[in-house]
Amino acid sequence: MLSMVLIMAFAAVLITGCGAASAGENGAAGGKTYRLAYQCAYSAGGGPYVYASELADTIVSCSGGRVSMDCLATNSIVSTADILEAVGNGTLDCGQTIAPSFPDDSLGILSTLPVGMTADQYLGWYIGGEGQQILDEVMLEIAPNVVAFPCAVVDSEILYHSTVPIKSLDDIKGLKIRGISDWAKIETILGASVVTMDGGECYEALSRGTIDAAEYSTPFANFSAGYHEVAPYLTVPGIHCPSATHLFLINRNVWEGMDEQMQNIIKTSCKAMMIQAYSEDRIANVDAWAKFEELQDQGKLTIFRMSDEDMQTIYDTAHEYYEEKCESNPTFAKIYNSQQEYIATVSSWDDAAAID
Repeated sequence: MLSMVLIMAFAAVLITGCGAASAGENGAAGGKTYRLAYQCAYSAGGGPYVYASELADTIVSCSGGRVSMDCLATNSIVSTADILEAVGNGTLDCGQTIAPSFPDDSLGILSTLPVGMTADQYLGWYIGGEGQQILDEVMLEIAPNVVAFPCAVVDSEILYHSTVPIKSLDDIKGLKIRGISDWAKIETILGASVVTMDGGECYEALSRGTIDAAEYSTPFANFSAGYHEVAPYLTVPGIHCPSATHLFLINRNVWEGMDEQMQNIIKTSCKAMMIQAYSEDRIANVDAWAKFEELQDQGKLTIFRMSDEDMQTIYDTAHEYYEEKCESNPTFAKIYNSQQEYIATVSSWDDAAAID
């Protein structure tokens, strides 16, 4: 199945469509044509935007001309925080975002969780496990007029870019640090003064001293955004975001108005982009990390790594927080327990197969 998915992904041709919500009668491949208004949650040029745009290109190409759609950057029609609602009410036909951007940020676990699943575990849970079933059930609860599919999974993030050294957990106490969703809550418990802001605002906030540190994204995305220009200190590992899964959202009325062939094209394109995004992001991050190390060699950047003791403290704090959250939030508990069950199921073979 993965071989078929990869073939479809890399066979996709970059074709530009045009956005406006409507459906015609006959397309080049026979059947209805669809002009879809599509907006992602990311600024143009960065890695996440590239993957969102390539998904549109893949759907257009595989549809044989039956679909046209442009990938609009964040805030083109609605704000990132409003993408879910906009897809539900038909302002957008479809969109791409991550679950921490949902109005109920406790659902961020659908995309990422501090000390949670890695990229390969999200792939397994969504494609081979019960992840898609859980996603379907949750969407019916929170946004009944939206259908969602995982469509990209990316590598671990950098923990902090900062204007002051962060060598240990003691160093975050009292610092103004950008954080979102569950990680913001955990950082607060650990002593940070958390500031919530859109990721696109972090560069300016660091340069002006509005915040002391920020977690933003992967090495490739961070280097492309130039965070090293305004924050000469970098801290790893990205325990706050071991991976991130992006979600493709489509209006349920639009979805149910499509024939089975068109639905299968979209579902298969989303699976294909999960593999493609992970593979490409991994290589891009390797290259970007080498550039960060080169900056350190030149004395322009200092890289720190949290100790094993600090990592264990974060792990323990996070799971205590999750236990309390499960007691008060049944939806979170359903997702969390499913993911933990999947991790437990594969861990025995993971340990047996480990070479190092």
